[in-house]
Amino acid sequence: MIAFDAGKTSRAALLAAAFALAVGGNAALAQANAPAPETTHAMHARSAHGGDPLMGALLRLHTQLALNSSQQVQWDNAVAQSKDARAQAASLRQNAKAAYDAELAKDQPDLAAVAATADAARSQGGELQRSVRNAWLGVYANLAPGQKMMVRDALRERAADMADIRAAHHKRG
Repeated sequence: MIAFDAGKTSRAALLAAAFALAVGGNAALAQANAPAPETTHAMHARSAHGGDPLMGALLRLHTQLALNSSQQVQWDNAVAQSKDARAQAASLRQNAKAAYDAELAKDQPDLAAVAATADAARSQGGELQRSVRNAWLGVYANLAPGQKMMVRDALRERAADMADIRAAHHKRG
């Protein structure tokens, strides 16, 4: 007969939950700050931009928008801010993982400390994401009416593509 130790099982469940919180909780942050795509495939663009449709549309349309020099400066600043945010997000994830590993090395890990570290990383990641979004909103705000129409059309196309994907998914499921 197999002996069941409730204490060990509970500890294992708590550690698994802490790991999911510390590492998995930062998955959205990692996804939101992934590198810009090299392709225009809708699903790749969506995942690479954390689901931010404006940023994805702008990046896909960059050459077609034919930006003037002041728009290009603002664009370059938004790209630089995006890259900086990705680097900061990677650091946040590494710090959360290091805190998690340090706690697990202890005889009695402080899971509340792991959760607090993960929460702080998510909060800081959210601030980074909002900052990047605002930079891209600034780029959009300074586009000419014709350029904005191009972005609008790309956003409409993406919305229709996503509706088609959802419909196909619901038919299968």
